[in-house]
Amino acid sequence: MGFLFKSAAERAREARRAQRKAFREAENVIEAVKDRVTSMNREATRHWEEARSALKEGQQAAAQRALTSYRAAQVLSTKLEQKRWVFEQYLTKMQVAQSDNQFASALGAINKVVRIDPENVADVFESAQDILGEQLDADRFWSKLYGKEMEGATENLEDYIPNMTELEQQLEQEVAAEVGGNAAPIAASDAIDSRIASGQERVKKLLEGK
Repeated sequence: MGFLFKSAAERAREARRAQRKAFREAENVIEAVKDRVTSMNREATRHWEEARSALKEGQQAAAQRALTSYRAAQVLSTKLEQKRWVFEQYLTKMQVAQSDNQFASALGAINKVVRIDPENVADVFESAQDILGEQLDADRFWSKLYGKEMEGATENLEDYIPNMTELEQQLEQEVAAEVGGNAAPIAASDAIDSRIASGQERVKKLLEGK
C-alpha cells in the first residue's frame, strides 16, 4: 500500500534497484553453476583414481562402481554446462531488453522537447521501413543457418563421453602399464580427458556458433 503513496521518482528508483538485484542474483547463479562444474570434474578425477586403485587390488566390483561414478560425473557436468550456457543467453537477452527500456525512456524525454513535421520525413521513414524489412528477412535467413549448425550441439551429449566398455579398457591398460612398470604408454586417464575435453570444446563451439 505504501508503494502507491510514493512519488514517481521514488517508484522509479526502487524499480531500478529491484532490477539490479535481480540481475546480480542471475549472475551469481551462473558463477555457482561454473563452480559446481569444476567440483564435478574434480569428483570425476577422484572416482577414476579410486577405480584404478581398486582394479590394481583385484576388486573388480569396486572398480566398476567407481568407473560408473566417473562417467556419470562427466555426463552430468557436460549437461550442466549446456544448461548454464542456455541460461546465460536468456540473461543476455533480458539485459538487452532492459537496454531497450532505457532507450525508450530516453526517446520519450527527447520527444517532449523535439518537434517533427511528419510530412517532411514521411518518405524517409517509408524507405527506412523497407530497408528494415529486408534486414528482417536476412535475419530470418541467418537464424535458419544458425539452427542448422546447432542441430548437432544438443543431441547425444553422451556421445562425447567414452562408454563403459571403452572406460574399462582404458583403465585396464593404465593399471597394466603401471603394474608392469611400463611408463612409455600415455596414461589412459590423459587419453580420456583429452577426448572429453575435445568433445566439450566441440559442444561449446557449436553453441557459440563458432
